[in-house]
This record gives sequence, C-alpha cells and structure tokens, in this order.
Amino acid sequence: MTRIAMIGGGPKCLFALLELHEQLRALPGAAVAVDVYDPYPPGAGRVWNTAQPQELRLNVNARIIDASFSLGPWSFDQWRRGQPGLDSDDPFPPRALVGQYLRGQFERLAEGGLLRIQHRASIAKTLRRVAVGWEISTGQGAETYDEVVVATGHGATGQDSDPSCAMGLPATALTVQRCDAADRSIAAGRTVLIKGAALTAFDVVLALTEGRGGRWQEGPGGASPALRYLPSGHEPSTIIMTSRQGISMAPKPLESGPEVQRQLEAYRSGVRAWGLREEGTPSQLRDLLLDGALAIARVSGADASRQALEQTARHGICEQMAALGNPLEQLRYSVEANRGLKAKTPDWVWGVLWSGLYPELVSVLSRYPWDATSRKEFTALAANLERLAFGPPEPTALKLLALHEAGMLRHEIAGSRSAGDLGRNEVVRVNAVTVAPGILNAPAPEGVPSSKLFGALLGRGEIMVRPGERGIFTDTDGTCLDARGHRNESLSALGRPTEDPTLGHDTLNRALHPEYRRWARRIAAQAAASNQKAISSCHP
Repeated sequence: MTRIAMIGGGPKCLFALLELHEQLRALPGAAVAVDVYDPYPPGAGRVWNTAQPQELRLNVNARIIDASFSLGPWSFDQWRRGQPGLDSDDPFPPRALVGQYLRGQFERLAEGGLLRIQHRASIAKTLRRVAVGWEISTGQGAETYDEVVVATGHGATGQDSDPSCAMGLPATALTVQRCDAADRSIAAGRTVLIKGAALTAFDVVLALTEGRGGRWQEGPGGASPALRYLPSGHEPSTIIMTSRQGISMAPKPLESGPEVQRQLEAYRSGVRAWGLREEGTPSQLRDLLLDGALAIARVSGADASRQALEQTARHGICEQMAALGNPLEQLRYSVEANRGLKAKTPDWVWGVLWSGLYPELVSVLSRYPWDATSRKEFTALAANLERLAFGPPEPTALKLLALHEAGMLRHEIAGSRSAGDLGRNEVVRVNAVTVAPGILNAPAPEGVPSSKLFGALLGRGEIMVRPGERGIFTDTDGTCLDARGHRNESLSALGRPTEDPTLGHDTLNRALHPEYRRWARRIAAQAAASNQKAISSCHP
C-alpha cells in the first residue's frame, strides 16, 4: 500500500487524484491510500468553497472547467445543464456553483473510486523526512507517508495576505470566507479604503454593494454597453480602491476576428519553434512577441506603432490610455474598444496577443534557465501584460463603471493626497492584496518564506528556489529538486507553490500544465511495482 499526503485540497489536488485514479484502472491490485490536508472540503478548497456569496463570480469563461473522469464524465457546463433551475448559458457563473461541481467530483472519486481517500480537516503545520518516509504534524498529532504533494494554492499552510496591512480587514473576511462580524463592522454610509485595485478588490466592491442588496439595471439601448446601479441603502457611501501605479486592469479581450486568429496561430507556431531551439534567447522571444503584436495591430486596424507597443509593454499602459488619467475612465475606454466602439490601442493589442499565446508561453518557459537580468525583465513584462490580458470579464467591468457613475467608487494612487486626507478614524480599511504566488513574498534570495512549513523545507535544503524567483523548482513530474539540484524523491509540488519556474497556476484550465499527469503516472507505476513485489514475496 502506497500512502500519499496531499497538503492542500483545491482543484490542483483534485486534478492530480483524478488522473491517478484513471491510471490505476489499468493496474488492478495497485493499492493507494490518500490523506488530504485542508480545512475546507476537498475539490473546492477555500477559494471555491460552496458557502461563499453568490455575487462572487467566475473571472474566466466557464467553458474551460473540466474535472471529468470515468465516474463523473462531464465538464462543468455539461454538469450544470443537468441541474434544475440553473442558468446553463451564463459564462461567468457564481464561484460557489463552480465549487459545488468540483466538490461533487471529489466526492464521487472518494466514494466510488480506486483510491482510499480520507479528508483531514486541518492545516499541516510541519513536514519532515523520517526513516520511513515523511512525517506531517498538525495540532491533532502526526502521521507518516510514503509520498507528499504540496498543492497549497492560495494559502492552506496558513499564509497571511500582507503583514504590512495588519490593521485592515482582510478581503477574505468579506468575500470567500464571509464573516458576519467583519461585514457588520462596515456600517452603511461609511467610507471604505481598499488596499489593492485588482480582482480581489473587485470582489470586495461587489460584496459591499450587490452583496448588500444593490441591483443592476440595463442602461439605455444602443451599441455602448452600460449598467445603472440601484442602491439598497445599506452600502458604504464611498469605496476607494488604491494601487501603486493608478492603472486600471483591462477587461478580458472579446473574441477577435479571423485575421487576428490567423496571426495568433502563426505566432503560436513561432513560440513553439523558439522553445525547441537550443540557442533560443530571451531577447529573441521578446522580439518575436513584439513582431506578433505589430502583426495583430496591422490586421485589426489598431493605431499602434512598434515604438508604442514597446513602451506599453515596458510601462503597462499606452500613452493614449495614460492621458485619460482616471483609472475607471481607462476601464470604460477598454470596454468600448473591446466592442469596437473606440479605436483599438496598444493595450488591447497586447491583451489579445498575451492571452492568445499564453498556453505556448507556459510550455516553452517552464524551467527556463534565466540569467538574473532576463528573469527580472520577464517578470516585469509578464506583470504588465497580464494586467492587460487577464482582467475582469465585461459584466464585472460594467458593474464597476455603474458604481463609478453613481459616485460610489473611485480608484486612486496609494498614498495620494485625496486618499491620505480621509483620516484614519473616518474610514474602514480593507486589505485586498493577495498572497504572492510561489512560497516567498519576494524573489530569492531576499524573499521571506510565506509559512513556517516552507521555511523549514528551505532551511534543510529539501527544496530549491532559484535566484530571482519565488516558487519551488521542480522536475517535469512535479518532483521537488533539493538545494543541490537533485531530485528529492517522494516530495512533490504542484500548482501555485511552483509559480515562476512554471507559469500560470491561477487557472482552472486542467490542460494547461502537464506536471500532475506525469506525477500520476509515476505514482501508479510505483504502486503497481510494489503490488507485484508483494505478490512475488507471497509466492516464491
């Protein structure tokens, strides 16, 4: 019997166990027992828990969600079409509903599958190697395992969002971990100052408006999409989001035309070809991306020169958008450009290119041997372009704009005079800055581990974080590499803890990363070999 511990029970854990189950179907007799450590029900975990408010919605199109397997052979869209009373056409359904699907798939696996699964509803406090494998300690005791997989996502090891904002309410207390006491602490008519102006901040805004009974009304007819906010009277009087640069996230690009798609396909091939070159350099990749952006600008009619595209990638916003000043007016322009009502900008071009090439970039850049300068440059580039490619869906953007029109929502630069003049006693502060991906709060070697568990593994040399990165460096099957660069057999990491050496883990796209499939194949082969050895010992 192979005993496995999964630290973290969210979607990455689910995907790995589904694949392991399917592998074991072809290996009768291979016995595997799995303990899942997570305070929340597995499958959904904390971020997708089924108790979160209905106003918190999916930020990507639901068609990408697929946790199907032999005992539950349906994607999320197929599953919800069979549920009475559900809107099966909504591309951005409530996250709690997605969690219901993920949790249900896990329960089907646990109840009828080939794995012997037990949920341990606690946080793994420590992890250390012992003579018989790995020992995990919780507040309730300790257990030993043959294999351990760290898949902690957004914080199953107990990370805090941001110690520098300890005096503010954590955003999670108003959103995914709704706490009545936290909600009551923000009385109607108060001013709320939010640290952050990205997707988590948008969740807070909606929780304090739509979540308190506010409603949305379709705006006047015409080509320009618009909503009007109808307040309930229970909202704060003013909500101010703050960010360091005062730049809006752009809404996700809408479907583009066939000419753009042809260009994207050509440059997907180009990125794959770059990844196959032994001498491929970061500067060559940057030039390739810039060529692709220019090609898309030409076929889409965007006013975007090569110089303008370079500056946009460097600064995260083009001159035309920056001239608008107000970040919410930047958001409005982006919505209208998406709809073809305003001229397309370099921002739009980069959003289309980055989202269109992202699967190929994830593939070719995984474990790329960066030098220090190129690593820093790419990290900055990716942060800028992800703001343009992976912002809110249009429905969320329209809600934010409606609140702005109603005079309830502002977006200002952190530390600006307007936000600073509010006075500490007059506002409720909310921290909507999420835990950084990876396991360090900043790139190595300066970064500090986000939990004691990770700190201990680093201190003992059980795992490696490369200079300039924040995440655990793993082999292609998720096996952690130790401080000497050797495979640390039986210790693996999947998903968000490995961000930087591998990319794009804030996703429900099961097909984007291959590590969990390779991990499952390794575990299944080991379990089969162990079973065969046991049979041979019984029948010499």
